[in-house]
Amino acid sequence: MTYAFECLSCGATTDPDDRPAGCPECGGRLEVAHEDLPDTLPDSDRTDLWRYADWLPTEGLGLAAAGDPAPSTEAPPSSMGEGWTPLSDAPLAAEAAAADFDAAGPELYLKNETTNPTWSWKDRLASVVVPHAVADGASRIAAASTGNHASAVAAYASRAGVERTLAFLSPSSEPPHHRQIRAYGAESIRLSDYGERKRLLGELADSGWFVAYNLAGRYTGQPYVYEGYKTIAYELVEQLGEVPDAVVVPVGAGDGFYGIWKGFRELAARGVVADTPRMVSAESAERHPLAAAYETDAESVGRDDGPEPLSTSTMGTTSGDHALAAVRASAGAAYAADREAVEGAIRAVGRDGVFLEPASALAPAVVSQAFADGVVGTDDTVVAVGTGAGVAWPEKTASAVGESPTVEPSLDAIADAVPFPLD
Repeated sequence: MTYAFECLSCGATTDPDDRPAGCPECGGRLEVAHEDLPDTLPDSDRTDLWRYADWLPTEGLGLAAAGDPAPSTEAPPSSMGEGWTPLSDAPLAAEAAAADFDAAGPELYLKNETTNPTWSWKDRLASVVVPHAVADGASRIAAASTGNHASAVAAYASRAGVERTLAFLSPSSEPPHHRQIRAYGAESIRLSDYGERKRLLGELADSGWFVAYNLAGRYTGQPYVYEGYKTIAYELVEQLGEVPDAVVVPVGAGDGFYGIWKGFRELAARGVVADTPRMVSAESAERHPLAAAYETDAESVGRDDGPEPLSTSTMGTTSGDHALAAVRASAGAAYAADREAVEGAIRAVGRDGVFLEPASALAPAVVSQAFADGVVGTDDTVVAVGTGAGVAWPEKTASAVGESPTVEPSLDAIADAVPFPLD
């Protein structure tokens, strides 16, 4: 084995083949620790996540390993071209972020994860986790989700030949995700009480299902989750030609946030880059456990049981201490945005050409706060990660963008319905 699972708390290592639920020494969270990584990013024709195969835990997947004659040239059969998503400038969102200040905003870019096969950054997670689950013998996979995660798991499980996939969705999930999941051949179930999802997943795990959801006391492939997300860091360095000054990321559980930070740490450790960016987290004003922990200098992240936010994808009541550690280690910051700011960001980024879901819009929505605090400056290069697509959330985005009127087919009627002249 060319890598081990290492505890984020005590540093103890364990064999991935043991499929541990947590650190055997202290019960802490585990991540992949590679024995060795390259000292350069790949010179490859691939334009997807598996461009970085020699930076990923590929052992057991039948792929070319680092040091082989042609590393980074293979991908699991479940791969669908995920990753290597566009990085586009967002001048109107930057202008909106600086609107209340007598200064130009930062140079703002959007990492557009909505172009992944199932419309969100969760494809990065599924692209790594599902092949490892299948290599371990999984033939039945279960997940719980507000939408994006279950859609990704369902698609990649289907591509991998998994016989049965079951997804438990929140009552707040919208029809596009249910139809998407079912189109992939999985079963989508809306739970009347989403709070019971962990109990149900535990019962399925006890009967032999692989659970693609972080579940205490169960092996769920969690260390591989960060491996999928960390490739965003690699892509940003290649696309920008440098390390951005700050990366702003929506946070629910904090796994994607931490994974991106892990990617930058690895690049710095191997001498590929000289520094790392400030990591800035974005949560909702209704529920912001990470921001609360950061603001109060707490040792760990607590719970925030506030009302369910518009940003359903990040509606969890707690985040992980790994995310808090990433904020602090990077000299970053943690913020929360209210509904008005989120809907404003949906419109601003929309005018830059990308339609984000409310949870994704949290990232550009908090840039103004980071600017006000001096966490980012006028001359800084800032990347906001747009994690998921607005098209999956028609009801949650309606108040931000409005509804289309129905009118009689005449120019006079149309002129009355639109806010600009037709002449």
